[in-house]
Amino acid sequence: MPVKSKKKIGSKTIYAFAKTPIVSTYLIYLAVGEFEYLSGKIGKIQIRVVTTKGNKSKGKFSLDLGKKLLTSYEKYFGIKYPLPKLDLIAVPDFAAGAMENWGAITFRETILLYDPKTSSTRTKQFIAEVISHEIAHQWFGNLVTMKWWNDLWLNESFATFMATKFVDKFYPEWDLWNQFVDDAMNVAMGLDSLKTTHPIDVKVNSPAEIREIFDAISYDKGGCILRMLESYVGEPNFQKGLKKYLSDFKYKNAKGQDLWNAIGKASKMPVSSMVNTWLKQPGFPLVEITQDGSTLKLKQKRYLLEHDKKFNKGLWSIPLSLGLENEIYKKLFSTKTMSLKLPKNTLGFVANYGRKGFYRVKYDEGILLDLKMLVDEKRIPAIDRWAIQNDLFSLCVSGDESVRNYLDFSDAYFEEDSYLASVNIAHNLASLYFRAFNETFAEEIRSYAVNYFRKILFRLGWEPQKSDKHTDAMLRAFVISALGKMNDEEVTEEALRKYDKFLKSPSSISPDLIEPICSIAAWNGTSKTYAELVKLYRNAKTMEEKLRFLGAMCGFKDTNLLLKALNFSQTAEVRSQNMQLPIMKVAGNPYGDKILWPWLKKNWKKLNKKVGHGNPLFNRIVASIAPVADDSMEKEIKTFFRKNPTPGTERTQSQTLERIRINSKFLRNMRKEFRNG
Repeated sequence: MPVKSKKKIGSKTIYAFAKTPIVSTYLIYLAVGEFEYLSGKIGKIQIRVVTTKGNKSKGKFSLDLGKKLLTSYEKYFGIKYPLPKLDLIAVPDFAAGAMENWGAITFRETILLYDPKTSSTRTKQFIAEVISHEIAHQWFGNLVTMKWWNDLWLNESFATFMATKFVDKFYPEWDLWNQFVDDAMNVAMGLDSLKTTHPIDVKVNSPAEIREIFDAISYDKGGCILRMLESYVGEPNFQKGLKKYLSDFKYKNAKGQDLWNAIGKASKMPVSSMVNTWLKQPGFPLVEITQDGSTLKLKQKRYLLEHDKKFNKGLWSIPLSLGLENEIYKKLFSTKTMSLKLPKNTLGFVANYGRKGFYRVKYDEGILLDLKMLVDEKRIPAIDRWAIQNDLFSLCVSGDESVRNYLDFSDAYFEEDSYLASVNIAHNLASLYFRAFNETFAEEIRSYAVNYFRKILFRLGWEPQKSDKHTDAMLRAFVISALGKMNDEEVTEEALRKYDKFLKSPSSISPDLIEPICSIAAWNGTSKTYAELVKLYRNAKTMEEKLRFLGAMCGFKDTNLLLKALNFSQTAEVRSQNMQLPIMKVAGNPYGDKILWPWLKKNWKKLNKKVGHGNPLFNRIVASIAPVADDSMEKEIKTFFRKNPTPGTERTQSQTLERIRINSKFLRNMRKEFRNG
């Protein structure tokens, strides 16, 4: 609430605040400091962006967006924002990222402050998504609060889902729903195809367990399930149910079931029984499809990356849909198997049309052959072109499909023009190459990847154009950086030329390309380059710029320089909230795989102190062991964590070990395949 009065008594000032409405205790926030602010009004509501001294000019984008979002949410929910003011506060040190305190939302500086001169496209988009996420919470979470922690996911995934929906309304050209699928759905499926995943609706018995559920299942899988539900009941019914739920429970606590009842009532559909199959059991289904003439046979089973009979159970109510240029068939598939007849003259189809359902599809060889042609001719929507190869790649990792088959299939994407499929294939090809980095067959994969990347770079060019799509900036950065790490001569030469120019004139490179160019300089660099990057880090004016150089410092081939970067991250020059970044970057560097685990073991006690016992960022640090370990180290890693308990990361530890086993098996399969090929 706003300040009602202040009066001076001697050398002190007493501030009195207006009385708050009924509010959950975790949403109370008090900030004291030397702040400055930008302020605006929407009707009677005062809205401000509050920053430390000297930073308020970078709050303009956030203030304008905050105003737009507040009015849009009021309209959508049919309930006025209940407080007289809303402050968006930039906090220099903040482990969580952002927190939806009622009327006083806090953010890390990098998630609230936007400088058109130095900020990247990705930063602008991330700021918009997080502001949207936190403002959605003012209704969903703050006005109506969950009864208990098992429904925490509903708070978070709802805000994640709404954030995408509303930013997409203001910036349709950002292609946000497609990005949501590539990002949120990919991450969630990656975690949910492990045996060590957990159901969305999870029992919580202790505070340490609460910390563990702030993960991709609660945020991303939950967001995907809501997207699937909205598509199943239709947007108008979804909104109608939501409004009813919020007005019935305002200033009170509610259970997830209350929301399903409201949406079920609005849509007159079996919402509760459908949605509960996705909430109460872990994992998600794989739908296998075989075709015989016009008859399709479908079978569903739990999808796992590490096969294990003990974990095979599971039956889901799947909103199945088939389509080609538009939807041709729709049904709730809730039995183990079913068959259906395709309409006459069907020229082909894709299942899970629009990738609205949270499941993967495995097609038989004949269907896959037809799909390859349909992809090549772009007869299928972009999101489905993405989905087919995305499922196929995942089946390679689980050992159900061969890598060569994926590479052959990816030929159909050579003329691909959508961001979504292009970026995902690029990531998949790069990940295959870096997995095979020290193998004899790495060269074969590299030539595939380099051809694909060069084609994209040829289309985009190095320099940002006025006619660029929003996503071009992100694709360009990834492609340049990947080609640099694949030692492409032309890209390396051009990047080093640009780097030298950048050292003399910092405004010579667009903000989107600074990190890729600096990392390529590191990849080809020496201790002189390392010193230049440290200097750039020290002189950077904003936290966003600092993090770029910190990231680039982890791009060297020389392991001594990588150790230097890791040790630098332990000094007072790197804030504890950013500690996980260098560790994750070194884990992603193929030259870091021998040094990271020994370094972590040696510095674990120090890290624990610097990052803070029980800090949620610890899960990221534990997860970074997966890319640098193989399954011969499993015992050693287990013993280490037994001797160095790190509460709140137990689940991540077992997930990391499972990922290590999956990666090791995948590499062994690749060796077999390419040796015998």
